[in-house]
Amino acid sequence: SFKFKKHIAWTCAAVLQASLSSLVQAQVLEDIDLKREGKDAVVSIRFVTPVQFVNTGSAKFTDLIEVFYNVLPAAEPPLLIRSERRVGGKDGLSQMIVTDESGGVGQDNKRKLLIRLSKPIRFQVRAGREKQAIEITLQGLGAEVSTAPISKPVPAPQVTNRYFIQLQSSTLTGQSLQSSVPAQFQDKEVFSTQRTVDTGTVFDINLGYFDNRTQADAALQQLNTRFPNAVVSLFETTAPKAAPPRTTVNVTASETFTPIKAPTDIETTATALLTKALAAHDRGDYTDAIEPLNSLLNLPPNASSRHGQELAGQIQLKRGDTLRARGEFELFLRLYPDGADSDQVRQLLAGLSTVNDVPKARNAAEPTSTTSGSVSMFYFGGQSQVRTLDFQNSPLSGLPVLQSESNLSAIDQKQMQTNVDLNWRYRDAEKDMRFVVRNTYSADMMPNRPNVNLLSALYFDQRSFVNGTSFRIGRQSPTGGGVLYRFDGIQAGYAFAPKWKVNAVYGVPTDALLDTQRNFYGVSVDAEALTNEISGSAYVIQQTIDGEVDRRALGTEMRYFSSGVSLSGQLDYDQVLNGLNIVAVQGNWQLPDTTVYNFLYDRRSAPMRTLGNILFFQDPALLAPARRISDLLGTTSIEVLRDQVNGITALQNQAMVGVTTPVSSNWQAGSNVNYTNIGAIQPVAVILPNGQASTGDLWSLGFQMIGSNLYSVRDTHVFNLSLLSGPTYNGKLISYNNLSGLNEKLQIEPSLRYYIQTDNTDTTTVRWTPGFRMTYRVLKQVSMESELSYEIAERTGPTVAETSRRLFYYLGARYDF
Repeated sequence: SFKFKKHIAWTCAAVLQASLSSLVQAQVLEDIDLKREGKDAVVSIRFVTPVQFVNTGSAKFTDLIEVFYNVLPAAEPPLLIRSERRVGGKDGLSQMIVTDESGGVGQDNKRKLLIRLSKPIRFQVRAGREKQAIEITLQGLGAEVSTAPISKPVPAPQVTNRYFIQLQSSTLTGQSLQSSVPAQFQDKEVFSTQRTVDTGTVFDINLGYFDNRTQADAALQQLNTRFPNAVVSLFETTAPKAAPPRTTVNVTASETFTPIKAPTDIETTATALLTKALAAHDRGDYTDAIEPLNSLLNLPPNASSRHGQELAGQIQLKRGDTLRARGEFELFLRLYPDGADSDQVRQLLAGLSTVNDVPKARNAAEPTSTTSGSVSMFYFGGQSQVRTLDFQNSPLSGLPVLQSESNLSAIDQKQMQTNVDLNWRYRDAEKDMRFVVRNTYSADMMPNRPNVNLLSALYFDQRSFVNGTSFRIGRQSPTGGGVLYRFDGIQAGYAFAPKWKVNAVYGVPTDALLDTQRNFYGVSVDAEALTNEISGSAYVIQQTIDGEVDRRALGTEMRYFSSGVSLSGQLDYDQVLNGLNIVAVQGNWQLPDTTVYNFLYDRRSAPMRTLGNILFFQDPALLAPARRISDLLGTTSIEVLRDQVNGITALQNQAMVGVTTPVSSNWQAGSNVNYTNIGAIQPVAVILPNGQASTGDLWSLGFQMIGSNLYSVRDTHVFNLSLLSGPTYNGKLISYNNLSGLNEKLQIEPSLRYYIQTDNTDTTTVRWTPGFRMTYRVLKQVSMESELSYEIAERTGPTVAETSRRLFYYLGARYDF
């Protein structure tokens, strides 16, 4: 009946409004941390929602890094706005500006990061250890990062005796470790030695170095479970020994080295590695030369070993690392004491200054306090114009459009948006504290449209380095543990054992659901290192609505991170509604040549399975729609309501496979396949008697070409072709996006998008969308931004002939501090 259809339309509109209430624009950038990883600095960028690293469009050596990523499916998918953070500078690291923005017109789930550095640097981008993070390794800058927790300064040892641990021994060369070295020893060096005994030569694999016997004995106790035959040994020397970032063959000064002729396959491999290292050295890519050298010097002694060892010292010297250069040269002289190249190395060694060889002790006991953030204001405008082709082709088409023809031309967006982002952080040897505020106020200037204020974050966070406790209180985004929505509340944790942590959470969802009262509470256990590569968590959570169970779920999240492979998965099952909410797995595989493979499989209920969903699918015979669960319980039992919730819950399936690989020094090629299907809703008595059909299989096949530094030191070009198909349509999308830094202040981003679609009614839609975005830095901390896009669309078919124009623009300024 008409009444029933009208009621269903109202309920669907209510569902849409409720879902859109959580889609108010908000920043996706959560936090940025700096840490040291060996000789490198690592920038860990954390988001408020799960993300997947796709690729980077920048050259390996630059001061402008462009990182592309996807926003993954979530219970509360956000409409995202541009945001920015400044980091470094005060921590000893050169300042960097991290900007998060849309990846292009019409690509809501595809975004990109722009990282501006104060100087060019070599870098590598990788997926983070958490599904809400991306990490950027700044090569060679580890010494510039002050780490937390901050320890007291330790004077650099005037090296006399140094201890190491013999992990395992064998009479065979080329042995591999029988087990992995625990993560807490990642800052130590794994190296090999050989010694002569009565039965012949013994080859040892060792871990070091330790400054005293007490440290070595403590480490031995932790290693004995994996290496039961490990023993503590002493290395005697009279000069500082640098720890090279590779497995090396070390001998004492009294030993001699006799070259051994290697098998032909080893000689061939060694020659190829040396050639690769020399090529990188000759073009000035010293960091790129280290990897093949490490591989070469890990091989059994061969004809290339001598040249490779000398080159290792030369490269460290040219990189400015005199400590490592000294270590490489001293090792060369112990291995090869005679020869013209040995005399040359002695001269280089004698010329090295010893001043820079001693690591500078940081006054790390001093606390640090930083404040960062931004304030911005933007005006968004838009105007649409639609005219039928019948009118446009008539004799009247030359007449001006009358004011009465308001249905043909309209301004449909006039909005002033103000964003405030404040981050305060305090760190000392005992704790790390943060206070975060993020707020967006949108003043809508269109008639009958309300102004909207969104406080997306207001919380205080503290971690203790002394007792292992942590807590966060206030308005915050979900970080795991089965929490689905932004909430007001508290979460706390306690590390009860190394790498193990128990957490608790209590909160109230920030988005109101009609007149209901909702809250949730849950506990979880995190294991940071089930193995060296695997970590995970398990949780149980319950949410109530008007005194009834809204959701009671058990779930787990697992993560794998090793050697360029990053995987994460989640399973969430509701015990009360007896249904699956989430089963998902996504990952990256990054090869040494920067080839990146991506994949995603996500199956989840849509909407998420909760009792409150029934409020939007009510019996049309009711005189007034219920606004609380208790209103429905007067006529329907709780068991029936739960059955109806399961009946109106569809399952959404998404899958993606993609790859990006370099094809030259300036170009990358990529391809991806995407699949989406939202399942059917079976008929539900009274509420949805006819059910709802599935969307069917929606496919897209994409091809990309990404160019960088084609005509300057900071330009990128993204060409994209996507073929789309569904049960009722076929489409083709061609787009081009450019980013060019004309100078230190001005950055421009022109784009062009063409889309054509034909559906099963023989209607063809064609859209052209040129766009242009510009950023101009007026001062170091003040920038102006503007974007303009203009869509030209035409729809033609048996029953329609229409053209439309759509103008969108924004203009504003941002102050970053």
